[in-house]
Amino acid sequence: MKRFASTFAALALLAAVAQAAPLDSKNVAADAKWVIHVDVDAVRDSHVVQKAFETCPLLKNDSGKHFDKLRDKIGVDLRKDLHGITLYGRDTDKTHGVAIVFATVNQKLLLDKAAHAADHKVTKHGEIDIHSWTQKCGPKTHTVAGAFYKPDVLVFAASVEGVAAAIDVLDGTSPGITDPKSPLGGHIYSGSIFLARAIAIPPRARCPILRQAESFRVALGEHNGKSFYRARLVMKSPEAATQVKAITSGLKAIGSLTFANDADVMKLVDGLKATTNDNIVRVRWDASADDVWTVVEKFAKKAAEHMKKGGTCPLFKDGCPFGPEAKAGKCPAGCQCPACKAKGDKAKGESKPECTCPAGCKCPACKAKAEAEGKDKAKAGAKSSN
Repeated sequence: MKRFASTFAALALLAAVAQAAPLDSKNVAADAKWVIHVDVDAVRDSHVVQKAFETCPLLKNDSGKHFDKLRDKIGVDLRKDLHGITLYGRDTDKTHGVAIVFATVNQKLLLDKAAHAADHKVTKHGEIDIHSWTQKCGPKTHTVAGAFYKPDVLVFAASVEGVAAAIDVLDGTSPGITDPKSPLGGHIYSGSIFLARAIAIPPRARCPILRQAESFRVALGEHNGKSFYRARLVMKSPEAATQVKAITSGLKAIGSLTFANDADVMKLVDGLKATTNDNIVRVRWDASADDVWTVVEKFAKKAAEHMKKGGTCPLFKDGCPFGPEAKAGKCPAGCQCPACKAKGDKAKGESKPECTCPAGCKCPACKAKAEAEGKDKAKAGAKSSN
């Protein structure tokens, strides 16, 4: 549930933009091995996300100032300027990937930030300037390159060569995906918010299902008041396909057992189906967007009640008023959050329990205590000798 809530919140914060920006396959290199696309405009059009903005205090009352801060920092107003993001790669090494961002941005601000970045350089590729710089990420550093293909189309990669190759695809110098029968091309479901396709799987993929897959296609979105999920996986064997179907059926069974008395949730659980044909497994889920929102709102209310009772927020632990670092006094009577509990213990004069370690214990606490007692005895001995 935490992962679902986090994903939903992330999608919601990308909402409120202008024109539709579904995946355009010809922008993806013909020899790409994988592609991911997020249609931010489809997020904006989602009934569920619109209801979230109308209802959730965090999004309704506080989102404006957060969007303003982001706009001033990254030069993009996410409420109206970001339309879509396409990611793809010619191999399974994620550092070789390309990002194409479709957005109206503050070009002067971004170019100024690039110019002041460490090791900034400008490389010409035809008439286009490709900027590169060194980006620090924790203790490590790596190269980042980016360019304005058009005022509202930005291209990023981990190298100048990567950006240049992506520009060649965009302007038609290098081939993009145009064949509808291409493994990464073909039909795109209307209203797809998230789309992912791959014909090569990383050899060290963490997901055991993907390790047994040769390729996959996934789409998640909302269209005409219906929320949907579609997945097609080509597995390495018919047995693997059967196992994936069994996993899907198991998840549905767990959902049915857990929420058997919740008719609203069961409407969503019942929409999950899986079928197999030799080594191919298809998974689909359908539900009314109204039903999805009913469940989202229900769990959101439960989370709010949990926080009021002293629980921690699953999305914003650091900023939650009931978190471990919170100051006691803002919580309701009887709250047992760490801050209130500590305050109550102090008021009662409760002290830490006596040490229960056995004699001769060498744990850090006992060792420190023995050293302190030794120093005290030494001082006392020195005074008596004087």
